[in-house]
Amino acid sequence: MFMRKLTAVTVLGAAGVVALVAGCGSSDNADAGDCNADNMAGAMGSADAGSNGRGGSDAQGDGGEPSTPAGGSGDGGSSDGGSGNLPSGTVPAAPGEFTASNLPEDLGILVDEDFIINGETCGNEARLNTDTGAIDCSNSGAMPSYQFKIVEQADSSEVGVFAGKNILVAPSVTIIVEGQRPLVLLAPGNVQINGTIKAISDSIRAYTGNAGGFSAPDGEQVRGQGPGGGSGTSTDAGGGGFCGKGGKGGGATGAAGGVAYSNEELVPLIGGSSGGNGALGGFGGAGGGAVQVIAGGKLTLSATGVIHVGGGGGGWNGGGGGSGGAILLEGNEITIAGTLAANGGGGGEGDATAGDNGLNASPDAIPAPSGTGSATTDDDGGVGSAGDVLDGSPGGAVSGGGGGGAGRIRLNSRSGTAQLTGVLSPAAESACVTQGELSG
Repeated sequence: MFMRKLTAVTVLGAAGVVALVAGCGSSDNADAGDCNADNMAGAMGSADAGSNGRGGSDAQGDGGEPSTPAGGSGDGGSSDGGSGNLPSGTVPAAPGEFTASNLPEDLGILVDEDFIINGETCGNEARLNTDTGAIDCSNSGAMPSYQFKIVEQADSSEVGVFAGKNILVAPSVTIIVEGQRPLVLLAPGNVQINGTIKAISDSIRAYTGNAGGFSAPDGEQVRGQGPGGGSGTSTDAGGGGFCGKGGKGGGATGAAGGVAYSNEELVPLIGGSSGGNGALGGFGGAGGGAVQVIAGGKLTLSATGVIHVGGGGGGWNGGGGGSGGAILLEGNEITIAGTLAANGGGGGEGDATAGDNGLNASPDAIPAPSGTGSATTDDDGGVGSAGDVLDGSPGGAVSGGGGGGAGRIRLNSRSGTAQLTGVLSPAAESACVTQGELSG
């Protein structure tokens, strides 16, 4: 059962802020630091957020443990995190040393507490809604503290911004992004992601996209939604494209897969496109969502950290797989020891009576399997993109749906070179993963 953390909330609309008055719960493990509602004020008062101290080690909570704000040496990175060394009190949420992509300079968000999602604040699962600013948690513990605002990008599309002074996601937590707008996590200090962020198709409404990922269209034999939507015919459909192209439906001469679009900078921030719809039941897989994480100091994805924006699998009867989505990371220093995955979904098998759906993309470098059918009929779907393979595979010549193409990953840091020891899919050496220097 999920508990909605929305007491004491004021919604000010697209130009306003949703402010949640909340405490900060103690972390799941020692690596994530300790911070609870009773000792948070003492912690922030005795040491700057993101500084090299324990953040108020003299202040004791009910459990007798010293507290550490996110971004301090106990949980969110080392002491030299650039703008991660913040003054006490209220500060602007925008980074102080560079201009963040897709956000206006006059952002108008102020933060005075850390945004911590861990076992005490949210249990093992938190649902962030980019349209409403709500957080639904799997427990009834203390609310995490954050600010929310809907922000317009330069092309007039909108993103949902969740901000805190520093941001910490504990290892045991899975964040599931809901809502139609892309997600932006913003901190003027440090960001440490030890858990999982999923911006993928809806688990209940399987062909509905989240976080800016385009959903399957309505009707039969219809082109998928988004700039890279796959085409649809009476027997099969192409996979969605983004950086990689969608696979053709029905073999090399069948329904066209979706084309590549957007740019390597991911400005504006946009999600993945859906596969096309085939015949009845052959819905296209939704495109993966779009996630931007901005740290004024250090941005760290630990070995247990995952950001997953994979495409959805196409439905039986020849639905095309959705493309992977978008991941944009910006920080003075970026360290990636975990997994960044923007893979395409598998195409649906073409059998109209007993076919299998294509599988959703997974958070690794393994292609999403297609739906499979009779060994004597060439109607299997195409597999989704993964690793070095950027385009979705074509479906079987009879009526298989095409696989989804790869999404995009962009890393902007002060040096222009992030520390990469984790898993990136598409592969770090591919054209769908790029790095750049921060502006401003």
